[in-house]
Amino acid sequence: MRVRAAVFHVGVSTGFRGRLPLAVAASVLLIGLLLVGVAAPVSAVPSGENGKFAFHSNRSGDFDIWVMDSDGSNVTNLSQRPDWSDVEPNWSPDGSKIAWSGEDIALGFGNIDIFVMNADGSGQVNLTKNAVGPDAQPSWDKVPDWSPDGTKIVFHSDRTGASDIWVMNADGSNATNLTNLSSFDRQAVWSPDGSRIAFCSDRSGSDEIWLIGADGSNPTVLTGGLSANCSPSWSPDGSAIAFSSDRSGNLDVWVMKADGTEETQVTTTSASDKFPRWSPDGKKIIYGSFQTGDWEFWAMNVDGSDQVNLTSHPAEDGFGTWQPVPAGSVGLVDPTQGQWNLRDLSGDATSFFYGNPGDFPLMGDWDCNGTDTPGMYRQSDGFVYVRNSNSQGVADRKFFLGNPGDVPLAGDFNKDGCDTVSIYRPVEQRFYIANQLADNDAGIIADFSFLFGNPGDNPVTGDWDADGITEIGLHRESTGFFYWRNTLDTGNASGEIFFGDPGDRFVTGDWGIIDGVDTPAIFRPTGAAFFFRYTLTQGNADSRFSYGASSWLPVAGAFGLG
Repeated sequence: MRVRAAVFHVGVSTGFRGRLPLAVAASVLLIGLLLVGVAAPVSAVPSGENGKFAFHSNRSGDFDIWVMDSDGSNVTNLSQRPDWSDVEPNWSPDGSKIAWSGEDIALGFGNIDIFVMNADGSGQVNLTKNAVGPDAQPSWDKVPDWSPDGTKIVFHSDRTGASDIWVMNADGSNATNLTNLSSFDRQAVWSPDGSRIAFCSDRSGSDEIWLIGADGSNPTVLTGGLSANCSPSWSPDGSAIAFSSDRSGNLDVWVMKADGTEETQVTTTSASDKFPRWSPDGKKIIYGSFQTGDWEFWAMNVDGSDQVNLTSHPAEDGFGTWQPVPAGSVGLVDPTQGQWNLRDLSGDATSFFYGNPGDFPLMGDWDCNGTDTPGMYRQSDGFVYVRNSNSQGVADRKFFLGNPGDVPLAGDFNKDGCDTVSIYRPVEQRFYIANQLADNDAGIIADFSFLFGNPGDNPVTGDWDADGITEIGLHRESTGFFYWRNTLDTGNASGEIFFGDPGDRFVTGDWGIIDGVDTPAIFRPTGAAFFFRYTLTQGNADSRFSYGASSWLPVAGAFGLG
C-alpha cells in the first residue's frame, strides 16, 4: 500500500518558483549497520476500501434508509421518517453522504424527490423539491447516482411527461435533461472516470443497457435481444458492467465488458436477482434477491461464488450500496503528548498514545497486510519505532536509520506490497531509499540515493502515475508549490502545481476518485482544517473538513477503520 508521509518544517524555504535543478545521482551510501531481516512480500492490495452497507428496508413499517457494518452488526435506521417511503440509497464518492429517493406517502399524490443526508443521518435536505409551492406538479425523481468527483448527481425523472435521464449539481441546482425522448429511460449510473453514463431504456423495443456521454451525447446500445436488461453498475476500474437480465428465464445478475462484449451469467438461482452494485474494492457484487421468499440484501464474489444473505430479515430489504472509504485517510498527531487521532473520510475515528513528545510521526504498512499503522522517527538519534496495529503499545520493530535531523519517508518503493522507511537529508537535499525494514536495534543499508530539490523544501511520498511504486515529491512551503518526480532518481520535476498557502502542512493520498494516483491535501493550522485536491492539476480544493487543533501534525494512510 502506498503511504503518504506527513511533511513538517525542516528549514527555511527559498523563493524559487521554477523547475527543480538537475543533479548527479550519488552512489549507494551505508546508513547505519547491516540489515538483519527482511519482511516477506505479499501482493499489493487495492487502493479502495469498503465501509458500511446502506440499503432500504420496511422493517420499521415504512421504507427507510438503513446502514450496517460489513459483518451485519450495528443495523441503524438513518432516515427515520414515519409516513415516508425512503429507498434507493447511494453513497457519495468520499463516503460522507447518502443520496436517496423519498416519497411522502401521507400526501398520496405520488411525488418522489431526491434527498441527501450525512453518513450519520443528520442534515437531511430535499434537493429536487417537485411538490414544493402552490403550483408545483408532482413527479418521480429516482435512483440518484453521484458523479465520481462528487459535484453532480444523475437520476431519472418523469417531470416532462416521459422518464428521462437528468443530471443536477450536488446541491440540486441546474437540473438538465440529458435524453429528452418519449422512451422509458431510467437507472442511470456514472462511469468511474465521469465521461459516460450507463442506463436502462426501452427505446429500441425492449429494455437494454445504453451508454451516453456525460453531456447526453453519442447514445450507444450495449445489450441486444428481446430480454429485459436493466440496473447497470460499473466496476470500479470501468472495465465491466454488472446488470440484471431475464434472458435465461429468471431475473439474474450478469456481467459484461464495458463495450458490451463477453456477457456472463453470474447468478443462477430460480428467484429474482436484481439491482447489482459493485463494491468499491472491485471484489464483490451486492444485489437484491428473492431467494428466501422475502427481498433480501445479498453479497457475492464477482464470479458468483460465496453468496451470502446480509440482512436475513422477514421485512423487504433491498437496493444495497457499499460505502467507499478512500484508501488515503488522514489523521493528526499531538506532538506534545504523542497522541494519535486517526479519522477516515466517512467519519470513523480512533485515538491512542504512541511515541514520545517530539518524535516525528509517519504511517506505513509495515507487515504487508494492507493496513497502515504508526511509525515514529526520533530525529535526535536516528532510531525508528514501528507498530503493526492502530492502538497503544510498544514498538513491534526498532532499528537505526540515518543521522540526527533526517526526515523519515514511508512507502512501497519497489512494488512488493510492503512499506519501508527511507529518509530525506535536508542539509544535502538528498533522498536515501531503503527497501527493507530492520529489527533489534540493527541498521539499514540504503539501496540507492539521489538529489532532488532546493534547501528548505519539505519531502513527501506518493504514487503520482498509478504504477504501484511510491515516488517522491517536494512541497515548497514558502510559495505553496508542489513538485513531484515519477522515477526514483535525480532529474527535473515531472510536474508541478500550486496548492495551499505558505504555512500549510502537506500530505498526499488517493482522495476522491480511487484511481491509484495520489494527490495533495493540506492541513491549515489557522482554522484547523483539511483541504483536498482530487487530481494532480492546478485548482481549488475539491473538498474540506475541520478537524483537530492548530499545533497537531498531519499523517495519512489506509488505516482500516470501521
